[in-house]
Amino acid sequence: MSEVIASKLQEWRQKAADGTITLDEMREAIAAIRKERVNAQEKSTTSRTRKAKADASSGGTTSSKSAPIDSDSLLGELGL
Repeated sequence: MSEVIASKLQEWRQKAADGTITLDEMREAIAAIRKERVNAQEKSTTSRTRKAKADASSGGTTSSKSAPIDSDSLLGELGL
């Protein structure tokens, strides 16, 4: 989140707590928060897409999950 938006949000929060925030300021705050969330979502999607393409081109898997643990072999190693 940009510093400008963060400072404005702090100001709006204080006004809301004091009961002095106007309807227009509330609308502006909601619009700013929504815009920041959309931007963050787009940035995250772009990052995931780039990572998936990089994994695919390097021969790796596109999943970041590790393989499941075989508990039978682990217990077998312990003699159980």
